[in-house]
Amino acid sequence: MAITTAGEVLRRAKLILQEVTQNGTRWTNEELLGWLNESYQAIVALKPDASSVNKEVACVLGTKQVVPADGHRLLDVVRNTAAGSNGYSVMKTSRNALDATRRGWHGETPSVTIEQFVFDDHDPRHFYVYPPATATAKLEIIYSSVPQPHANAQAAVDATEVIRLGDSFAPAIVDYILFRAYSKDAEHAANLNRAQMHNGAFITALGADSQAGVLYSPNQDLRARGEPA
Repeated sequence: MAITTAGEVLRRAKLILQEVTQNGTRWTNEELLGWLNESYQAIVALKPDASSVNKEVACVLGTKQVVPADGHRLLDVVRNTAAGSNGYSVMKTSRNALDATRRGWHGETPSVTIEQFVFDDHDPRHFYVYPPATATAKLEIIYSSVPQPHANAQAAVDATEVIRLGDSFAPAIVDYILFRAYSKDAEHAANLNRAQMHNGAFITALGADSQAGVLYSPNQDLRARGEPA
C-alpha cells in the first residue's frame, strides 16, 4: 500500500518546474493533477501488473467470459471458487489445442468446475473457459486495472490522499508530469529537450521495474530450472 501522497508528487514536480505559486501560474494544479491521472493510464499500458487486482468473479453461462468493468486486461485465472467446484485450479491452454482436439467445445455441457482457460492478446478484456461455465460458476482471477483518477486538484495537494500505485512508481509519475508540462512549451528547443529527457526517464524507470520484478520474483528458481513459472 502506498504512503506517498498525490500532493507530495505534485510538490516535487512544481519544485522542478519552479512553479512557486499556490495554485500554479504557468502550470496550474488542475493541469498537473490531470497529468498525474494520465500517468496511471500510461503506466498500466506499459506495465499491466503495476495495478493488479485479485478478485472472485461470477461467470456467465457459456465459454466467453469478461473481466470486470474496471479491468484493463486479464493477467491470470487462478482457481474455481464456487460451491461444488472443490476449488480446483485452472490451467492455461491455447484455443488451437482445444479446437484441434474438441471442435465442439463451445457447445459442450456446462459445468460449475472450470478446468482450462484460453486468453488472446488481441482481445485482452475477454477470455474463454473449458468446459463451458454454468451461471453459478465462479473463478478467482488476476487482472490489470486502471486506477481511479483523483477528482479534485486542491484536495489532492492539501490532503493526505495517496497515489493509486505503489510508492516505487512515484519517481516515474513525476517524470511523466514533467514530460507533459515541458511539452506544453515544446516550441522552445530547451523545453522540448527537457520533455524528451523526462519521457525517456519515465520509460526507463518502468523497464527497470519490470527487470527487477523478474529478477526478484519467487518464480526465479523455477525459471532457472527451465520450468514454466
